[in-house]
Amino acid sequence: MDHSLVITCIRHGLTAANREKRYIGWTDVSLCQDGMDSLKSSQLLIDRPDIIISSDLIRCVETTKLLFPGISYSPSSSWREINFGAWELRTYEDLKEKPHYQNWLNDPFNVSPIQGESFYEFSIRIWQAWDELIHLLMSRKYRHAVIVTHGGPLRLLASTFVPDRPHFWEWSFHFGEGCTFFHTEQTARERRSCISYSEVRLTEKENG
Repeated sequence: MDHSLVITCIRHGLTAANREKRYIGWTDVSLCQDGMDSLKSSQLLIDRPDIIISSDLIRCVETTKLLFPGISYSPSSSWREINFGAWELRTYEDLKEKPHYQNWLNDPFNVSPIQGESFYEFSIRIWQAWDELIHLLMSRKYRHAVIVTHGGPLRLLASTFVPDRPHFWEWSFHFGEGCTFFHTEQTARERRSCISYSEVRLTEKENG
């Protein structure tokens, strides 16, 4: 029997570098106070997961602890954002006159950040992490997983699994929010279109 799998993917909360529109891939920055306060006062209306996987970067770890207090999780470097290399913590204004940066803006899927990660390398890493997660869920007969990660991995998954929105840049996720993919074991294992999906939004806690 082909059982159902539910994979909820959440983007980390707001950081000061996000607010300043800096590139933060592997740079390990914490949530800003506003980001923490927003998560503390909110909740995700989802069922309790069987397993939580978090990017090992501190902004995702902090998000996980605030959204799922008291629930154990597994940190993983595989679920990091793309590595922006020499452009980490830089802004568009810092880089806009550089020819290689302009080439990357025009073709980000084939041009790599200087000293950074290519889109191909990034994709291979994320799909290996996905395959490992699905294997784990099936071997343990788990049905619901949460992944706390970054905007890039979320875009990659969503543009693959939702057939009516197949373009990477069509997707955008608010901080602390994301989406849930409803798969069968087969569609998840074969990285095919999900059966359905739903957006996951933060809601204010009843006690404030």
